[in-house]
Amino acid sequence: MKISSLICEYNPFHNGHQYMIDTIRQSNSDIIIACMSGNFTQRGDFAVFDKYSRTQTALENGIDLVIELPVIYSCATAEKFAFGGVYILNSLGCVDDIYFGSECGNMDSLKETADILLSPELSDKIKYHLSLGQTFAKARENAVAEISQNSADILKSPNNILGIEYIKALKKLNSPISPKTIQRIGSEHDSRIATQNFASASLIRQMIYENNTDYFNYIPQKNIPEIHQLSKLETAFLYKLRTMSLQDFSNLPDISEGLENRLYSAVKNSCSIDEILQIVKTKRYTLSRLRRILLHAFLNITRKDCDILPQYIKILGFNQNGKNILRIMRDTATLPVIMRYADVKKLSPTAQYLYSLETRCDDIYSLSSETPSKCGINMTSNLIIL
Repeated sequence: MKISSLICEYNPFHNGHQYMIDTIRQSNSDIIIACMSGNFTQRGDFAVFDKYSRTQTALENGIDLVIELPVIYSCATAEKFAFGGVYILNSLGCVDDIYFGSECGNMDSLKETADILLSPELSDKIKYHLSLGQTFAKARENAVAEISQNSADILKSPNNILGIEYIKALKKLNSPISPKTIQRIGSEHDSRIATQNFASASLIRQMIYENNTDYFNYIPQKNIPEIHQLSKLETAFLYKLRTMSLQDFSNLPDISEGLENRLYSAVKNSCSIDEILQIVKTKRYTLSRLRRILLHAFLNITRKDCDILPQYIKILGFNQNGKNILRIMRDTATLPVIMRYADVKKLSPTAQYLYSLETRCDDIYSLSSETPSKCGINMTSNLIIL
């Protein structure tokens, strides 16, 4: 039995994701496991649909088992996002390969770039370019160019970057899982232009928020669940930021070089999240980085929280094929498996702490739709079973 996997957000699930799943099936994969972001995404935002709705769609369109990527990894940098997902998939103990999309579609080039990024000589080169005021991504790209221009060109594309981080994580963990790539087709990442029946997730989200039903051309599902938007909680967001001390900001993940001072000052002189972002944004501090930092602040997630390794495997849903994998995991998994809230009581204190953190964050997320939910949805929601 060949067991394949992927790490995803499905925010929302669209035709490009369907193409990827179909391609994996054609490679003779018997089972496909998705490690999917929960209710929070890598761009520092709320997922447009909740994690159980997205799990349902994934299972209806070819995924056999969906497990959750915890919030401390799902709204982190590409490196940490990839490491968290790979760590969890590796802990299943039965996965043969991991698939990811890339712009280049060339595994040899991606592996070569990953090796360069892991090389000891690169660190000093990156530090030099950072000293010139460049963003980390640009500094890394320029440092890599001194070794290989081909690898530097590969680092200009977002899906290539994420794929390389998956490869790096596999190497760091000495994982037996084999990386496989599928060349991206259709619209580019974050493109505002649709191509045939393909559109970027960001364009589809924009259509959904604007109630432009053209998005139905680019997603397989026809019954749309409740829409969640972080903007619905902006006043609460600003309240949280205004009650934070300078030390609170300094304890946030990805804070360095006095950034906490800029954020603290901007919060005191702004009346909206966008205004804060525009005040703090520089060539060095990108909007995506700042959005993640502010989301961590709103959710009360600290740097210390984000240093904790994954502690459990949270199951969100499965079909009959996925049920067979759950049986296999009883003997192969190196982390405890959570299928119901009763399983949480058996976890270590650290694992229980992370689960309570996730629960708290989900309770905040549940307030961002037209009909807010009661607290405890993370403890009371049933698995999605097809």
